Amino acid sequence: MENIIAWFFRVAHIRLILVMCVIYLIFPLYLLPNIINSGSVGPLDLLFWYNHDTLYQMLTSYGETIRSRYIIGLFTADLAYPIYYGTLLALIFALVFKKLAIPFSRKIIFIPYIAVLFDLTENSLLIYLLSSYPNKHSNIADLAGYVTAIKWSAFGFIAATIIYTIIYGIQSRKRKVAANTPL
Repeated sequence: MENIIAWFFRVAHIRLILVMCVIYLIFPLYLLPNIINSGSVGPLDLLFWYNHDTLYQMLTSYGETIRSRYIIGLFTADLAYPIYYGTLLALIFALVFKKLAIPFSRKIIFIPYIAVLFDLTENSLLIYLLSSYPNKHSNIADLAGYVTAIKWSAFGFIAATIIYTIIYGIQSRKRKVAANTPL
């Protein structure tokens, strides 16, 4: 694990992160809307939470063609997407820690992969539910809704953690400068 952490810290540079941010935009602006085209109803995984009633109403509204496209999208672009954004967020963490010399465990850079894990779990559950439609699996559908809510909550936690580490690092740097400045 230390080798992986060292790699993240070695490659974490602002230029790489900016390039990755531009590439990242391809996913939500082009790939996901074109591959996971769920019509006017919208995709399930963009909801914060849903229950089995909402899920099956949406699956019915999609129709066979959209359900098939949704499955393909979940197996392709939406498989790569979580891994990509998880790596991007881990690199952002590494850069913040590197630039601001924050004295926390370097393992904190893996926090974004919590969201990745829940996103991939959500995708797996949705693939199962989409492919088994019209058969209803209410417990699995409810579980998918909870996993989606946990995924979005994890994003909130990750964003708050990044903001906290940046503020902490800046304040820590200011305290060091103030402590080293003669009166």
